[in-house]
Amino acid sequence: MADLDPRLQALLDKDEITDTIHRVARGTDRLDKELIVSGYHPDGFDDHNNFRGSPVEFADWVLEVLAHFDYTQHLLGQSRIELEGDVAFVETYCNAHHVVHPTTDGPGSDMRMGLRYVDRFERRDGGPWLIATRICAFEWRYTLTLNYSFPYDDDFTIGHRDRSDITYTRKGLLGGPR
Repeated sequence: MADLDPRLQALLDKDEITDTIHRVARGTDRLDKELIVSGYHPDGFDDHNNFRGSPVEFADWVLEVLAHFDYTQHLLGQSRIELEGDVAFVETYCNAHHVVHPTTDGPGSDMRMGLRYVDRFERRDGGPWLIATRICAFEWRYTLTLNYSFPYDDDFTIGHRDRSDITYTRKGLLGGPR
């Protein structure tokens, strides 16, 4: 295979890095340990301030801490990716929602956070771009009280925080009934 134009290679590298960032966020919201871990080098390090450790330890922590929320969404914003050979320094903005639905026992909540993922990615021995180190820089946080939850009709597609989610099953996307 001929060498690519360096500009094209940079675009491909940045696209692969972006896909990895998205994959980890999706794994977090779906509580998918394998998906979270897949974005890190095995000897990688994650620093979420109140957690610091390996990718496997991080994924276990995510599943434990986020399980008590009904839903989470990590909405990713712009990323700045600076390539330096087989190392990339990456900053990605994120708005995160951590929702507990109201019940007959009381109101729910939506804990909202603004943060940035500050990452060092590495491409080792021609392999994929993966996170070597991630540090979360928190910007702001507040919690809203939820007194009402919009009821969904029986035929609504509802997201799930496991492999029964539509993104895994693809139910209705391959033809036939939902």
